[in-house]
Amino acid sequence: MLKITPLKIIFAFEVLIVFLVAFGLVEREAALVLLGILIFYIIFSPLKDGLILFIASIPIFIALPIADGFDSLSSARIIILILFLKWFFINKKSIWDNLKSLTFKKIFKNYRLEFFAVLLFLVMTLSIMYAVDIVSAVKKIIYLANLVMIFPIIKDFVKNKQSLKRITKAILISFGLVFIIALGQLISVYFFTVGGFWDWWADHFSVGFYGENLRQIVKNMNAWFAYSPIGPSIIRLFGSFTDPHSFALYLLLSLPFLTVFAFETIKKKVSWKAYLLILTLFFIVLSGTRGIWISVAFAFLAGIYLLIKKIGLKRAVSIIILTLVIFVALIPISSVLTVVPQFKDQEGDIDTALLLKRLTSILDLDEESNQGRIYIWRQSIKNLEQNPLLGIGIGNFPVVLYQKVELAKAGSSAHNLYLNFAVEAGIFAFILVVLIFLEILFALLSILRSKLSPKIQLLMTGIFIYLIWVFAYSFFDIALLDERVFLLFLTTLGIIYGIKTRINKYSDL
Repeated sequence: MLKITPLKIIFAFEVLIVFLVAFGLVEREAALVLLGILIFYIIFSPLKDGLILFIASIPIFIALPIADGFDSLSSARIIILILFLKWFFINKKSIWDNLKSLTFKKIFKNYRLEFFAVLLFLVMTLSIMYAVDIVSAVKKIIYLANLVMIFPIIKDFVKNKQSLKRITKAILISFGLVFIIALGQLISVYFFTVGGFWDWWADHFSVGFYGENLRQIVKNMNAWFAYSPIGPSIIRLFGSFTDPHSFALYLLLSLPFLTVFAFETIKKKVSWKAYLLILTLFFIVLSGTRGIWISVAFAFLAGIYLLIKKIGLKRAVSIIILTLVIFVALIPISSVLTVVPQFKDQEGDIDTALLLKRLTSILDLDEESNQGRIYIWRQSIKNLEQNPLLGIGIGNFPVVLYQKVELAKAGSSAHNLYLNFAVEAGIFAFILVVLIFLEILFALLSILRSKLSPKIQLLMTGIFIYLIWVFAYSFFDIALLDERVFLLFLTTLGIIYGIKTRINKYSDL
């Protein structure tokens, strides 16, 4: 029997209010009331319950309608700050003692990730002196610093197998919300016209989740559809996210936890959970994100590397590689969806190979999107050559394309995470981002070489392979910095380093 707890009641209430706002059934001001209730609960409940509520809520944190012209502040920003302050004051003595005992040797041995991150923030701060729009630069630093606060809390929380189980369950709940919204979106397209779908989603989910500014952006331009010159267009799944890229990346980061859920112990037979995993891979394909499709090759290489080097459990690696094979196979299979026009007002010849053509278009340099991306990369490199040390100022990338800085919200970027940091904050920022990603991968390899239970081996193997997929995809987009995606990424990092710090507690799970 399901046990009713205050945590479950608060979460259920949150989901209810968020969906009522998203469907336009209650005014957006209800989000302010909801925030007050969440703050009250987090302050007066155990820290661990507040953290679990936060993780489960990552995909449904909505914008706060504070005032006209200021209605896009995510409720997550305030809740993170409260969680961090509560965690800090509960642990201030141990935190202070650790800080006093730090030496450079100890920092570089046990806190390399934090060390590189602090240096990166220092470089980004210095880049402000070159920013055309100083306010946007400061906002970008505050934005990243605020989100990063979740990392030490999760790292401290993952103390034993019970806490890891709780946090994994919370991630799966957050995934479930994303999955349900995407499923509803896919079904809904068969009952709308293209314009009706576009207007409804912009006027309800987009404004409800992100505020009026995003509604105006997606009313004029978005990446929600894959177009065919000879027939109907099809939906690129994006769920409640701003675009398909963020949606696909969120599902990709959820895959390690979903894989453990699908194969609770590696020896169990295939169940409905495995089919849920396959359907999730299908949804990633339906996002139409070509960078995700092509960068799966790097995930395959990562799996082969683990097999050749005999790192981790061979059965765990084999399961993850199998999911990659299924993903690749689903790309041509997904073209079946184009046999029937999705939108009620679309007629004409049906392009049954639309998704396959989208895949092959990756190598077509004359394709419009590719030409635009190549132009942006060239402009970025040219600008980097002119401003190599500290760039043009963090958060100021649109200047490179002679655009207003505000267009960063509309997706104006280098379409390459590494290049974006280099252009905005200089070559040292680029180097530090690469060092951070390498440090994460080396930490995972260290864990995989340790004695672990099969379930933890499967989880860590999945995280290693899928993170390489994510880092490879970051050569084509900066979606990793999307608020919801970045929070799940930081949660994953907290798990990695929490386990690494207490590796001996994870051999008997």
